[in-house]
Amino acid sequence: MRTPTKQALLTASLILVGASAVGCGGGGAPTDASEKEFCDGLTSLFTDMSSAGDSEKEAVAAVKKWGGTMEEVGTPESISEEGRKGFELMMEQVAELDEGDTAKDLERMDEDLSDSDNKAIDAFDAYTTDTCPSMAPEGQ
Repeated sequence: MRTPTKQALLTASLILVGASAVGCGGGGAPTDASEKEFCDGLTSLFTDMSSAGDSEKEAVAAVKKWGGTMEEVGTPESISEEGRKGFELMMEQVAELDEGDTAKDLERMDEDLSDSDNKAIDAFDAYTTDTCPSMAPEGQ
């Protein structure tokens, strides 16, 4: 089963055929974001993807921008330890994408994750679903 955050990444990337990354992992991202800042950061993916062109390179740059936004925003204090670990893992996955990566590379992002890593990402996805019920950007 695909979770909303993974689905948002995959859907947006597949629509524009592409994706990629930012920065250096989620370990240094703040842990005191407001829920509004956090949810706005998550939904910025839709804006970033809609402003990307049709090329995979542009879509990769859009996902990089989104990853950078999430690195700056971080997570709210209310996220569980496991959910935070899932956030960090997701940011690491985004950071590991390269400019030449494709939508197929995005689909394979979680293939090599351990069961505990998948559980952490599921905890992050559950948190995003509970905290940010509407993942669509305002006015859409």
